[in-house]
Amino acid sequence: MIKKLVILVLMFGYLYALAFNIFLNSYFRFPTPLLFGIPLIALFWQRNQRFLYVREALVLFALNFLFFVVAQQDTKSAAVNLLVIVVVFLYFNFFVGIDNKRFKSSIILFYLLLTMSTLIMLANHVYRPQIDSLRATLIGAEVGQSPAGISSTIFSFGYQLAALVSFLFIAAILFTRSWFIRIAVLMACLTAIYFGMQRSALITFAVTSLVFLLLYYRFKAVPIIGLVVIVSLAFSPFFITKSSGQYDNIFAKNERNAEQDRSALVTENLNIYSNYPLGLMFYGKNWNDVTKYNKIYAGGLTSHNAYLMFLTYVGPFVGITFLLLLYYKVGKIIKFVLTEIRDPKNALLVCLSLSFLAISLNSMFHNASLIGAEGASVFIYFAILHRYNMQYGTEIIVEEKVQVIQKPFKKNTRLLSYE
Repeated sequence: MIKKLVILVLMFGYLYALAFNIFLNSYFRFPTPLLFGIPLIALFWQRNQRFLYVREALVLFALNFLFFVVAQQDTKSAAVNLLVIVVVFLYFNFFVGIDNKRFKSSIILFYLLLTMSTLIMLANHVYRPQIDSLRATLIGAEVGQSPAGISSTIFSFGYQLAALVSFLFIAAILFTRSWFIRIAVLMACLTAIYFGMQRSALITFAVTSLVFLLLYYRFKAVPIIGLVVIVSLAFSPFFITKSSGQYDNIFAKNERNAEQDRSALVTENLNIYSNYPLGLMFYGKNWNDVTKYNKIYAGGLTSHNAYLMFLTYVGPFVGITFLLLLYYKVGKIIKFVLTEIRDPKNALLVCLSLSFLAISLNSMFHNASLIGAEGASVFIYFAILHRYNMQYGTEIIVEEKVQVIQKPFKKNTRLLSYE
């Protein structure tokens, strides 16, 4: 009982810090991955495990070194990101291992934390001063923007919401048979996006939901999508008002940001990219050097596209090569899972895959990404790799018996564990 309680406390502390990108704050003067993650792994690790995902981890290390150290001379960010990546890597390798209960508990706890953050965001609309104080307490730092959840800014909260809503909606379809629950979850997701003021999350949610519905229901998806649109339009008068600019919602955000067109930021970034086609780091330049006289990027603004910023710094040849290496394995897994989307044993993997797709697409509208070790991105990335290995690994040891399962798209793959 004491052991389970200690595991739960350490898991909660580690996943809480990871989900909300807390590394150091007013409470923790010691890096949270070392404070919670390492003791959890060291005290309760699964024996007879070997290192998995070494190639993926090395690619992430190389990306961070190139982008932060070489291109931006920002060794501090690189060190923080590498520590986050290493501990997530060790968490799945040695703490979760072949323990299905630990894996499912990790997933449930992680998404419950994101749900809690979303509920706090909703309360932040009603009780602004009180919830802002609570948010500051929960993150151990000052609150920069409101309304939001357990984060200092609205943008950081957007990544949490993008990962959450796609997972919840698809899980409601795959794990429940009640249409009432499915519609209720859909409306809850749309409400969270609406009050969370996340236009990018709305786009990513629409894309992942459309992909899922078309692949899962096939021709039956057409009337279902029509029903979703009708339900959304039916509730739109409740949300849209003539004076929407007076309230904190997604439409008000559109009105307030009308002058700051996101497409203009991207277009100007492409102009800079064309002037330095090999990448800024090959010309000895940084973002400030090439934008200090640019009115569009006044005040240190960027194009808010993590991939475009990465390519702008490191260039197309290095950048695209490393991005392909980073997403190759997980991309093949997602492709396989989507082709077998109706297989019940793939249900959790489908939810994780489309949640990862959503948060990856979200990086096209903001600066954080898997490259920069954004908490939810890194966790879901390794969760997909690990879940696939647990289901389709070449050899899986369960209760000292070896069950042989062939991977569907690759021969001679690495072992998940060995004696």
